[in-house]
Amino acid sequence: MTTATTAATEMIDGLLDTYLLALAGVDQCPDSAPAEVKARLQANVERAERAFSDAAADGLVRDCSHLVPVVQRLFAANRLGRQSLRDAEPIGRLAGELERATCLAVEIAGELEVPFQTSESTL
Repeated sequence: MTTATTAATEMIDGLLDTYLLALAGVDQCPDSAPAEVKARLQANVERAERAFSDAAADGLVRDCSHLVPVVQRLFAANRLGRQSLRDAEPIGRLAGELERATCLAVEIAGELEVPFQTSESTL
């Protein structure tokens, strides 16, 4: 496995982690939470899922070395979100932390959205 492939695989793992943490945020949301917080958490799951699926589809075939700094920030944000879940932080604060991680995931996925070039001979 090449270094670029390893970096891409680690990046995809980080985006999957973001998605799983977003799901955990929805799961841990108490019924008594305000509707606005519940809606934010659900929207965050959808954004995180889309970023992960887009990156998984596109990222493994590309050199992602230019994204290393953003991926490192994503890993740090995921660690903070995981710790906040463990510490049972207030759901409003947790929602903000999960949204920050998802913003980084969306940024990474957006960097990968370069359409593949196809030629008529391959169609």
